[in-house]
Amino acid sequence: MGILKKLKGSFLTKAGAVVCAAALLIVPSDNMMSKNAHGSSSMQDIQDEINRIQKENEERQNRIDKYGNDIANNEEAIGLVEQQIDGLNAEITSKGQLIIKQQENIEAKKQEIEVVEGQISDKETEIENKKNDIAEMQAENQRNLDKFAKLARALYMTDSSISLPIFNGSDDWYNYYVYSDVVKNISGQNLNFMKRLIASIKEQEKNIDELNAEIDGLERDKKELQAQKEQLEADMKKLDDEKNVLEADASSKKDYMYGLAADNASLRDKIDGLEYDIAVSNSKLDELDKELQRLIREAQQNGTGSQGDYSSGFRWPLDPQFHRITTYYGYDPWRNGNHGGIDIVGSGVPVGSANIYTVQSGRVIKVSNTCPHDYSKYYSCGCGGGWGNYIVVDHGGGVSTLYAHCRKIYVYEGQQVTRGDVIGLVGCTGWSTGDHLHFEVRENGYRVNPLGDKYQYSDY
Repeated sequence: MGILKKLKGSFLTKAGAVVCAAALLIVPSDNMMSKNAHGSSSMQDIQDEINRIQKENEERQNRIDKYGNDIANNEEAIGLVEQQIDGLNAEITSKGQLIIKQQENIEAKKQEIEVVEGQISDKETEIENKKNDIAEMQAENQRNLDKFAKLARALYMTDSSISLPIFNGSDDWYNYYVYSDVVKNISGQNLNFMKRLIASIKEQEKNIDELNAEIDGLERDKKELQAQKEQLEADMKKLDDEKNVLEADASSKKDYMYGLAADNASLRDKIDGLEYDIAVSNSKLDELDKELQRLIREAQQNGTGSQGDYSSGFRWPLDPQFHRITTYYGYDPWRNGNHGGIDIVGSGVPVGSANIYTVQSGRVIKVSNTCPHDYSKYYSCGCGGGWGNYIVVDHGGGVSTLYAHCRKIYVYEGQQVTRGDVIGLVGCTGWSTGDHLHFEVRENGYRVNPLGDKYQYSDY
């Protein structure tokens, strides 16, 4: 298009569909990098160490994610177990209430049995009293019989024609002297007394029979109450056994739940340890970044790039239809950190395999072209420090540009390039969730905003 154009935010639409997670990571180990002849590390040394440590951090993050999933699963299981325990406790409470009610019923039956036993005891006492009364009446009757026997003998002695049964206290003798003509000679007063005495004895014996019948009935009632009480006790024992089973089940589930909680505490400790290791690693980011900056500056100083004459402006690194920016330079909450460049995709058109153009003439000072993982991913494959396949071009004057996540690279280190040369194709290598170009501008090795006022883009 040939005219200078300043890239404004008004026509660069931000979206979150594609993001770049590239970052320079992490901690140099004690034997981290080999030194060159001047005692300093090469860019490839740094890159190799970044790849190694990035892989370690990826493994740490994978473990953190796994532990996090385990914790989530445990918490879900704890929630289910808590619901089961609540249900068991409700059943235990219900069983306890039934047991209390059953105990009340058993106590009531005991009281009924005690009442019946008291009635039986009263009846037995009454029978005993009546037996005593009968014994007294029988003794009195015996005395009267003795008197009548003497009287009968006297009559017999005076009148031998009277036929008397042998006196042996038999019923025949008794009936005889009561109903015989002999007895008729006895005074009516004595006879009436004897009749009343005999009637009383029979009445008492009848009462005893009735009392025994009542006792039999009470014994049956007592036996029935006893059977009811035993059934209530058996039912209560069953309830108590069921309650014990529920309590044992609840206790077992509580132990299981406490075990899950303990596992979660252990998993959180492991996560804390892994996050600490990552934090310690990331704390070395500035050190590695400064070393890379120094190497870029060193390469720039030793290079043959232009002298920073940008009167023709920067060319947009992609064709004009690819101008939509999904992530800008600066703080990015998705990464919880700073984003060192801009991520560019198409505006309604696929950006995969689009041409990548060098924005200004210069010399290629870095090519990393070893990442085979050209697909969407939400983690780092460890290649290129998260950039995957990338290119760094020195434009002179301390300015360099970086092009990351390339599908293909067409240049080599040390190659001179001219503004607008095709140097590669857009891809999804490294830590990338979709096809896009991660583009950076660096001054003396330090990242700057590619959309700053200092940089203008033509051919857009």
